[in-house]
Amino acid sequence: MSAPVIPGFAFVEHLGSGGFADVFLYEQQWPRQRVAVKVVRPDVPLTDREKYLFTAEANAMARLADHPYIVSVITAGVTAEGGRPFLVMRYCPPPDLGVRVRSHPMAPVDAVSTGIKLASAIETAHRSGILHRDIKPSNVLVTSYHEPALTDFGIAGHMADVEGDNDVRISYPWSPPELLDGRSNGSVASDVYSLGATIWHLLVGRSPFSIPSGDNSTRALSARILHAAPPATQRPDVPPALDRLLQQCLAKRPEHRPSSALELARALQRIESAAGWSRTAVAVEGDRPDASVAAPEVAEAPEDATAMKPVTVISASGPRRIAAQDPTPASTEDDDETSRVSGLVWAGVGALVLALLVGFLVFRGDGRGEDPGVVVPTESLVPSSVLPDELTAAPTLTGRRTPRGVVFEWNPPVPVEPGDSFSYHRDDTDDYGTTTKQQLLVRTDRPVCLDLRMRRGSDNSPSASECVS
Repeated sequence: MSAPVIPGFAFVEHLGSGGFADVFLYEQQWPRQRVAVKVVRPDVPLTDREKYLFTAEANAMARLADHPYIVSVITAGVTAEGGRPFLVMRYCPPPDLGVRVRSHPMAPVDAVSTGIKLASAIETAHRSGILHRDIKPSNVLVTSYHEPALTDFGIAGHMADVEGDNDVRISYPWSPPELLDGRSNGSVASDVYSLGATIWHLLVGRSPFSIPSGDNSTRALSARILHAAPPATQRPDVPPALDRLLQQCLAKRPEHRPSSALELARALQRIESAAGWSRTAVAVEGDRPDASVAAPEVAEAPEDATAMKPVTVISASGPRRIAAQDPTPASTEDDDETSRVSGLVWAGVGALVLALLVGFLVFRGDGRGEDPGVVVPTESLVPSSVLPDELTAAPTLTGRRTPRGVVFEWNPPVPVEPGDSFSYHRDDTDDYGTTTKQQLLVRTDRPVCLDLRMRRGSDNSPSASECVS
């Protein structure tokens, strides 16, 4: 595939492909930095719908560009040859959180902290009137400072408009029942569900309703999402309060979930406090801390108050109305003066944090596809008509030592189709990679282990492992 010529940017390598776009790594000439460029593929007809989705993604991410846990757009444009729309994004090396937790799920303390940061990003999006509708582990990237960053707003929607959508696209299997059966086109409650499912996944290494060595076809998963009780993580080191909170997020009825991403973040902070873990700040514009969460005894402004420009809270659209709550209650003149002083202090702190993060917002640089999820119209996601999932078995993996090194070879569980790939992880070096071949040469004279999965779109087979001494 050919990378487009973009003035001021030098092509480096192809990073991956998604539903309708390719992703390339470029070197920006000035200021010099590596960036990820998402370009509509030349074989994709540029219908009004595709143009709208691409423009909406650019606008949504640009509106949220200042948030420390959201990937930002640097610029956008159209290629001179072929008129292909493109987005220039901040780039960070691989892998995303979905890849990281496959074989090494997160410790509860890290999963809770990550959940608070992502809830901050989602709350900020909601206050700007934007529903993400595609929250999942593979859409959480990681900066060079090991901070999560939410990406892929390609199917985001504006709260005021989602009710009228005729062609709703959602990502599966982290979407809630009301999106699968068409009762909703997206809401604050649906994003809260997907965030809860994502945190659950970070703790276990798989989506909540998948069953190890069980029937994880799309049809079976869909039936469990719609009808089965929310599962517990079954990890002994997970606090019972965290299991209960995540089960609440996965409730079948939207009104039984936390009413906002901020409410979920506060509940996670209370779990941190009860467990004696370090406190994670909530990064939401104009937010004030929850009085029920213990805070350090300092004379300065609250630890998690980020003083930026005020925002207007917009209520959600969906099967129910989510009452918008003003995060800043009415205050006295003395409170206003204190807020102005602390605002100046924390505005400076916020500017410093953003300056440190400016070069490290991330995009898909792990050599994998763009992974937008199995994106299909909402009305087709009822259990009787969902797309079949064939990747229920692991590849057959073997390894042998040769004079050149260790050669790993494998046979896929299903016939290879165009666009399929294999993702691998070397335990000895912690390297991740993706290939379309069915053989890998590892040049080493030391013992080496390889984990391998087959990828088709957003689906992954179970992993196969092989070690050669």
